[in-house]
Order: sequence, then structure tokens, then C-alpha cells
Amino acid sequence: MHAPKSYSVRKFPLKLLIDHQYHLELTPREEQLYLVKQQDNQLFRLIRSVTGNSGEFQPCLVFVNCKGGKSYESELLTLIRVGLWLGGRHYVISERSASMTRSGILSFIDETIGEEVNRRITMEIHMERTVLSKYYAYRGLLLSSCHCLENWYPKIVIVPDYERIIPAQKIRFAVDQKIRFTDKSGAERDWVQKEIAQDTVDVRINVFDGSGIHHPAITARVRELTGSRTAPTTILWRAPYIKGVTHEMDYETFYRERGVDRITDVWGREHDFSQPMILMTESMYKGKKYFEQHKDYTDWKRYWECFRKYGHCIGVAKWNYSVEEEPLYTRANYQILQDLNLSYQDFASLARYSIGWAERIVSGDPLTACCFLGLFADTPEESLNDYTRAVLKNSEMLKEDGVRSYLISLLRKYRDDFKCGKLFLKSAFKFLTADPILLMEHIGGLEPTGALQADEFYSFDIHGPYLGKRLIERNPHICRSEHVILNAVTNDLLDRYCSHLSNTCIINGKSITPQRLNGADFDGDLVLVVDEPVMLKGVDPDIPIVMDREDKATAMEEPDTPEGRALMIMRTMNNIIGETSNCATVYHNKMPRTPEQKAVYESYIDLLSIINGKAIDYAKTGMLYQIPRNIAKYGHPLPYFMKYAGPYYSSLKEFSRSQSNLNRLCLELEKWDKTLRFAKPCAQFDYRIMLDPDITVPAGTFEAVEQIYLDFCREMGELGREQSMIRNYDKYKDELDGRITRKDAQAFLINWQFYYDKYRNACKEVCPDARLLANIAVLLCYEKYPKKNRKFIWRVAADGLLENIRARDGLFPLLDEQGQIEPKGPSPIPVCEENDADGETYEYLGKRYRLSPYLEASQNQTDNSNHLTINQAEEVIYDR
Repeated sequence: MHAPKSYSVRKFPLKLLIDHQYHLELTPREEQLYLVKQQDNQLFRLIRSVTGNSGEFQPCLVFVNCKGGKSYESELLTLIRVGLWLGGRHYVISERSASMTRSGILSFIDETIGEEVNRRITMEIHMERTVLSKYYAYRGLLLSSCHCLENWYPKIVIVPDYERIIPAQKIRFAVDQKIRFTDKSGAERDWVQKEIAQDTVDVRINVFDGSGIHHPAITARVRELTGSRTAPTTILWRAPYIKGVTHEMDYETFYRERGVDRITDVWGREHDFSQPMILMTESMYKGKKYFEQHKDYTDWKRYWECFRKYGHCIGVAKWNYSVEEEPLYTRANYQILQDLNLSYQDFASLARYSIGWAERIVSGDPLTACCFLGLFADTPEESLNDYTRAVLKNSEMLKEDGVRSYLISLLRKYRDDFKCGKLFLKSAFKFLTADPILLMEHIGGLEPTGALQADEFYSFDIHGPYLGKRLIERNPHICRSEHVILNAVTNDLLDRYCSHLSNTCIINGKSITPQRLNGADFDGDLVLVVDEPVMLKGVDPDIPIVMDREDKATAMEEPDTPEGRALMIMRTMNNIIGETSNCATVYHNKMPRTPEQKAVYESYIDLLSIINGKAIDYAKTGMLYQIPRNIAKYGHPLPYFMKYAGPYYSSLKEFSRSQSNLNRLCLELEKWDKTLRFAKPCAQFDYRIMLDPDITVPAGTFEAVEQIYLDFCREMGELGREQSMIRNYDKYKDELDGRITRKDAQAFLINWQFYYDKYRNACKEVCPDARLLANIAVLLCYEKYPKKNRKFIWRVAADGLLENIRARDGLFPLLDEQGQIEPKGPSPIPVCEENDADGETYEYLGKRYRLSPYLEASQNQTDNSNHLTINQAEEVIYDR
């Protein structure tokens, strides 16, 4: 899977616009400071169609970051109403995607094209009243990143949704509770707030909410149009007022064997199998109500007439990993760990693999280090940086101080992430998928039996089908009941029709599993499928399920007017997702003294789970529950491990040091981190492999470069001390007084590249020969001044160094796609597996590699996604 093309767009902070009365006059150089990259989407495409400008800079759309806009409510409302002026051009309010709504970002479009673009988005929809938040959320789908598939109009059939009732479910849900309290003036007042209640009820579910199926020929065509190296068997679609996921199924064979020769759509029209189809459930077609005039198939025909008339296209936002691409180990987060009922000894064992992984990299283990750096035997050389090119030329460079420092610096984020629970678990994110066999039966008018029972699911990876119990998780995870244990099974029907659906977690249609996963659906939601027996021990599968009984409730309908839209935007700018999640984290990590107190905390967390679900869907539904005052009052401070959750949290001064499992693990990992950072190299490095013995070093040139080197060491030391003081502003505020404010200190960054360029240019003036300069730099750093700053070699002489390094043929990891890893012994960190048939193979993050000479450039794949680096894989996962 690869990302859509990126375009440059201007993005301004709200405060900048307020300070300039919404009129900005910037020079091209100043504008460069506000350029961001944004992946292609259908709104960008519409703008290109209207303007005829297909350049990589998008001048007709501007983003405004309104985070913190609650402090400037009147100014923000003015901006929404009147827009902004940039270089004499007027920009007016435009669309926003769901992620933009949650992030407090607005878009503004050039007024000269705004009316035409709006006409194309509206597609002749006319209505007197509607739920504005839902309507504009569906319009905002055009800003979701996607691959635009030009001039392709597949046959799409909308089929009815399928609902069923799951009887006798023990649930916990929110109710209104009226309380009386005495205010500060002594007067008694009534107050209504949400509390948790429990009951046993029958639950109605939409079994295939947001999902459908498509013909294998559709997969082949999408693969061709997107240029995907692998088959996109699970596709997340985007089109005007259409959103959801379909999965490739050979429905023709399935129906032929069961005597079905046609299907019926939601309007009662029959369709045969004469051409490949995308079969979407009604829940995927968000525009059904908006385009409804005759309540028959002509409404669907009218949609497609407008689709073509206004120049729209089908879009593909995401698709699945192949089994080779799919990670086998994934870094979890603290939310799914903090509510496990485990002893500390069992809990801490979850960190063993992560610790061993980091230690192997720092120790210079060649296979682990190369995999971490993304240096495989088939990695295209043009994708490598200076450090990995050096290792490619001679693997002994893994022991070089600069390369080792680079490795440790790359690991720093991972080590800090470990401290806040972001640990490697044997797990993978997969598309949550409803039983496709059951769906085909429903669409074909057959008895809906399905292939899975109420406690079962089906999935597989590169090693084959899953069998046995697994833990299913979804982000965000708030309360205990959101842990779902299902039994992985396989059977002939699943093997025949679903064994190609890689990177999916196919669940049964006979339980309320999606509702238990904080109201998940099947329109692209990802779940983490975890194979960690220790975690299963910490889950109680019998506790009541927390769910929102009013999850489909929406705000009142109202006219679509500019003022109504402005007020709706203002209402939905209030994002409490982070606040709710943090509040739950506080209560999870408190240590209750009595069972009664523990029960109270758990009821608080259950209610916060429902509130969080409301907050996530707020942009669409317009419905939001506030955190009750009695819960918010004690929802602080955050537990100690949260200081490693990000820059904002690290700046906080007060944390709870309760003896929760995550706090205890964090403290232990802090001690471990110190030993790792200051550990001595495990092997001696012969720096002479970086010298070209045939180059004579003139004394005058050596002395000139030496003086530059000493100046470099001095200035780097001064800048380092300056940065350290500013980062610890409170400690050095007396010395920094008058030089920098606390607010500026928080955003302070040194432009190191400026100084590196300065010294590189100085060296080139006195020593134009790159190879000679590299020799001098190595001699200075390793012979004459072995205790000074060795970054000098890489910052000023990398080009010559790469030429001088003594070449030595080495072996690099290559994915063994056919291999399977059979763990031997109890070690949680398998390092090497011996296979009599295939020779020596090695494990890295669950996958099997053999060592191979570096392949010639012509043999290397241009798409190296079979073994994405950790950062690349997680960027794709989180982008989904």
C-alpha cells in the first residue's frame, strides 16, 4: 500500500489571523514557513478541475489551525462568518473531514471558485431542514485522503442492511440522574447528570454496518489503477456521500452452487451477474436520504447522473496489507494494558521482548540493527542515507561511534515509548470485518447462517490460520469490558472463500462484539488482534458490556443557512476526546483502598467510555455528553508514566506516583534506559577502514581543518548547554531572564543544520578534496582528539568518507517468505532458528529472514513494502 500524491497547502494559526484582523500580506519567503504537505483527496481534485491548475502547490485552499479557539470564541465566529484575506484574495469557509473536526482545523476556499466547487459538492441536493452536523460530515468525506480513480464507473449495487436481535445481554449504560446540591450561596439546586445503570436487554444490531463485497475483477482493476504491487482485496472506498469497506468475494461461484442467479437491491430492482459488481450495504450509501425523490431506482440513477455531470470520481482511501507486508509484532499503547488484572510480575513480562529488541540493536547485532535501519539485501540503494550506505559498504561500520550514536538516537523515542506502555506485542492491526459468508447469504436471499459461531472469528498471517483464543482490542480503549476474547477457528467454507482476505479480522454476526469495542463498525475500523497468553489472564470475559443505548441519536434538524452552519461549526469545535481518555487513565491508575471505592472508580470509567464514544462521533451526530463534575473533580493528576506520552505531558509538573503496574514498570525502565544509554560498545572498532592509505595529508591543510574542528567542538558544546538550559527553563530561569520567555522556551529549537552547513563550507574552502577532508576528519576524531565530538566526521566529510571506507562484501537480511518460525525453548526473545532444510534463518519482529549478499540494483524491488521499517508501518496504520 502506498500513499496518494502530496500537495503543498498553506496552514495558519488562528492567533496569527486575529493579530492581523484576518488580512495577511506575506512575502513568498514568509509563506514558506506555513506550508504543509497534504495528501490528495477529492476536494483537491475538484479544485484542480475548476481551476485547471494541477501544480503541486494548492493556492485555492487554506487551512487554519483553531486549536485552543475556545479562548477566542467571538473572533473564531467572525472568521467563520466573514473568512480571511490573503494577498488580496478572499477565502471563505469550506469543508472539513472528521479528523480535521477533532483537531480543530478549518479549511477556507478562494471565493472566486467557492460557489462553483460548492455546486459540485452539493450535486443538486435540495432540502428544507436536515441535521447539519451529519450533512456536513458527509460532505467532508471529500477531504479524506484517497487515490482518485479517473474515468472509472464500476457497477455499484446498494443492497439492504441486515439487522438481528441478540437476546439477553448484560449491559451497563448511561442514564440521567437528578441530584440536589447546595451552591456557594447556600441555596439548594437541582442538577441532572449522567450515571451508570445496569440491565439485561435484547440488543438490535446492524450486522454489516458500513461494509459490503466486490467481485475479484474489481480487485484487479483497482490494483491496475492504483499501481499497487499487491492485490487490494479489502478496499476502503470514497465517493460523494459514500463511505465504507468492501471485501473481494467470489460471489458468482457461491451463488451458482446454491441456485441463485440474481440479487435484489434496496429499491427492489433485480441484478444478474453479467458484469462485475461492488455490492454495498445501505449503510455505506450516506446520500440515500438526500437524493430521495421517487423512492425507487430512479433516485439511484439520478445520483449517477449528478456524479458524472459534476465531474466526480471513485476514490480509494486504503486497502489491506498482503501477508508478507503485515507486521507480526505491533507496539500497543497504555490504554489496553492499564486495566489488565495482573500481578506486577506477569505484567512486567510483557516488556521482555521490547527490552531484548532494543538491547540487541545497541549491542550491534548485525541482523537486528540492519532490519531496524531498513537495510535489507533488496533495499534500493537510492533509499539509503549516509549511515546505511556506510554499513552497506562495510558492515563493520555498525561498530563506528557515529553510526552507533545514530542508532541510539533513533531508539530514544522507542525507549521513551516503552516507559508509557508502547510495548511490542505479538499482534497486528487488521480491518474489522463482518462474516462475508453470512453477508452473501443475506444478499442472495438464502437462510442467513454464516460460517462462525457467537464466540468465534477467523484470521491468518504469513504462518497460517489463527487457532485458539485471541484478544481483540480497538483504539481508543477506555474500560475493562472493551477487551474481547474470541476463539480463532477455520473451516472448509472459510478456507475456500476467505483465505485470500489478508489483514482482516473476520468476526461472527451473532454477538455484539462491535458494540463492545466502543461502538465499532465495519467501514474501515481497525482492531488489534493480540496473541499474548499473559494478557488473556488479566481479562474477565463475564463482566457486563458497556454500551451507548442512544448511539444513533442526533441533533435536531434545522435549515441549512450560512448562520446555522457557522453556529454548528462553533458547537463542534469542543473536542473532549483527550480529556475523557486522560480522566479514565487517572482512575485506572488510582489504587482504591476498599472494594466499594474500586466499584465507584469502575462506574466512573464505564461512564467515561460512553462519553468518549459520543465525543468521537460529535462532529457527525451533534450529540455530546459532558464529564460529570464529581468525576472531573478528581480526574487529576495524571499517573507518572504519562510524562513519556508526548511533549505536552512531559512539560507537566505534577504526576501521581501510585503503585499501579504501569507506574512501576515506567520506573524500572528508566533505570534500564540509563544502563543502555551509557553502555560501552561490545566490540572494538578499527577506524582505519575509514582511511584511504593512498592519500597524503599536507600539514598545512591538516592544521587548517584542525582549527575549524576545534571551533566546531567549542560551538557545539555552547549550543548544547544553551539548549539544555532552555529545555530546563524553570531551573535556569534567573540566568535566562530577559533572554527568552517560558512560552518561547517551550517552542525553542536550534537549527543545527545551519551550523553544520557553516562548518562544512568552511572545511571545503580550505580542503576542496572530499576524500582528503574525510581522512583528516577521521584522524582528528580518532587519533589526535579521541574524546572530542566525533559528529564532525559525518557533518562535514560524509561524502568523502563513503568513498574512503574499505569495501567488504557483507550479508544482509532477506525476508524468507516461505519460512515459518518454530520457537525453541522458553526464551521470549528468539534470536536464531536453525532449519535443516533451509539453512540458518533469523527472527526479527516475528518474521523469518535469511542472510544474503546485497542484490544488484536491477534486482531490487522498487516497492520495498514487504519489510517496512517500524516507522513506515506505523505511519500507515495510524493514517488508517
